[in-house]
Amino acid sequence: MSNTPEIIHLKEEQIPAIGKILSQSFFNDPIDVYTLPDPEPRLNLFAWVFEALVRDSFPLGHTYTTIGGDGVAVWLPPQTGEAQPEMGHELEQIEEHLGREAALRFTDTFAYLEDVHHQYMHDPHWYLQLLGVASYRQSQGIGGALIAPILAQADREGTPCYLETFVASNVPFYERRGFKILTSGEEPKSKVPYWAMRRDPQAGR
Repeated sequence: MSNTPEIIHLKEEQIPAIGKILSQSFFNDPIDVYTLPDPEPRLNLFAWVFEALVRDSFPLGHTYTTIGGDGVAVWLPPQTGEAQPEMGHELEQIEEHLGREAALRFTDTFAYLEDVHHQYMHDPHWYLQLLGVASYRQSQGIGGALIAPILAQADREGTPCYLETFVASNVPFYERRGFKILTSGEEPKSKVPYWAMRRDPQAGR
């Protein structure tokens, strides 16, 4: 009997719960801490942020979870010209939820990453916007299972994939799945290290 988690498309009614799981998963992520240094409101406020991110990407149809809803992978499909869609209508309310200073920290960080994205990725590609697993299910193969369907599709299509991470320990996880570091550095305002990674299509994987 396989221990590989069964992966399904996320259902719309699961989005609020997934927002909470992502907020827990990213609670100590350096950029989340930079955006909201006070830990007390961070969990609830980022639950809204992640719910909004997932809700805006959901109509594109490439959002995956497990049968138990233990995590999520959000992919943006290949496009020409735009690294990613404009910030969605839900996220336009970010200042109202986070406050002006935190909202500026958040949006400035991701505007910088979007510039990096445009600089290094010129061909159509899959973009891994979000990958998170519930804290109680980490290190059980769920993260790899969540991204496997699109990696396989990218290989069949001959399409590269791209992602960014702010967590050094994530780099070997992605390298084991065929990603290589394109560039790395510090986000200028937060001084938080980041890694931008690309995966070229691979035969026989």
